[in-house]
Amino acid sequence: MRWLKAGLWFLTEWVVSLPRLLLASIVAQLSLMGALMAYAKLRNRSVENTFPQLDLPPIDLGEHTVQLFDDGGSVFRQMLFDISLAKESIFLESYIFERDEVGFAFKRALIRKAREGVKIYVTFDGIGTLHVPERFKLFGKRRNIRVFEFGRLKSIRSFFDTNMWIRTHRKILVIDGKIGYLGGMNIGRNYARTWRDTHLKIEGPMAANIAEEFIALWNKYNKKHKIKLSYPTTSNEHVGICANDPIEYQLPIRQTYLDAINDAKHHIYISNAYFLPDPLIRATLIDAAKRGIDIQIMVPEISDNIVVDWICRGLLGELMEHGARVLLYRGTMIHAKTMTVDGLWSTVGSANLDTRSLAANYEINATIKHPAFARQMEAMFLNDRAQSREINYQAWRNRSIFVHLGEQVLQPVRGLF
Repeated sequence: MRWLKAGLWFLTEWVVSLPRLLLASIVAQLSLMGALMAYAKLRNRSVENTFPQLDLPPIDLGEHTVQLFDDGGSVFRQMLFDISLAKESIFLESYIFERDEVGFAFKRALIRKAREGVKIYVTFDGIGTLHVPERFKLFGKRRNIRVFEFGRLKSIRSFFDTNMWIRTHRKILVIDGKIGYLGGMNIGRNYARTWRDTHLKIEGPMAANIAEEFIALWNKYNKKHKIKLSYPTTSNEHVGICANDPIEYQLPIRQTYLDAINDAKHHIYISNAYFLPDPLIRATLIDAAKRGIDIQIMVPEISDNIVVDWICRGLLGELMEHGARVLLYRGTMIHAKTMTVDGLWSTVGSANLDTRSLAANYEINATIKHPAFARQMEAMFLNDRAQSREINYQAWRNRSIFVHLGEQVLQPVRGLF
């Protein structure tokens, strides 16, 4: 009887202490995040250097031509050239649209085409461009140009609106419904010069699918100025477009990753800027590793978010324990979101392997099923691997107890990133 009374007393005390335990946990998480951000600021932790690039030629896939880009300078020049050829419409969507020489180049090009009678629609995210001056976001009262700031932060109260957690993280350019671009590159100087990222150009019928994704988002939130243009969507054995709509709870991108990992027979190469996979994705990767699949995961050695780096490191041990190799890209920030499997299937897009991208953001990825494209994806991965160092599992296990504890303290806030 005594042990029962003791147990009831302990349970009562634990329940009474719950609010204090929760508060202590939140304080610890906020304190650690604040300390890490301060450390990053003081140590000027950001790394921005040039990196070796590949000149990857276009690939013909039947009725489509696709081209990979591993640096912003090249893709931005091609995008501006294609904008100059537009005859009917230009759809541009970017999470970030910087007020710098790259942003101004795009803005001037769009205004020029509007004067020629081309219909221009521009979408950017209200949080992604929060730091950008309002004046730059305005294109004036020009005919043929419409601008939409998604999830505009109107006041401090907006932070407490649950809809503010939904963002558009897509990077889209579509010209005349015939040429489409998507990938990880925002519009700005960092992407043009120093960040390693991956973008994809698709020329052919599937560009219309990208256009329709842009139109669907625009028309959902712009009741007064709906886009009346329409482009016929299609399907294709080689090229697919996969888009997340968190409002409608249509989240297929995560499933494409799971299916591809489950179907893998030989190897999986992943590059991801913010690698915070949920338990099912981690379990699926571990199952693949147990089957003998060569899994190589590339993440930044130093990203632009030190908190994400710490959370990411805390998730890697279980993967490495079962044979996955983890590579830290050195010298600059790798912002790519790609995966290639077995020399046949590949994906390129805007979605990180984190909760926000897979469940709370508008995202868009392309899937390409073709060996010629996969060879280019593997060449790009191997080129990046030459710039990386592999984490030694034993050294990872022997890291400081304070680092290990900090990583675990931050795990509950993983869903915020």
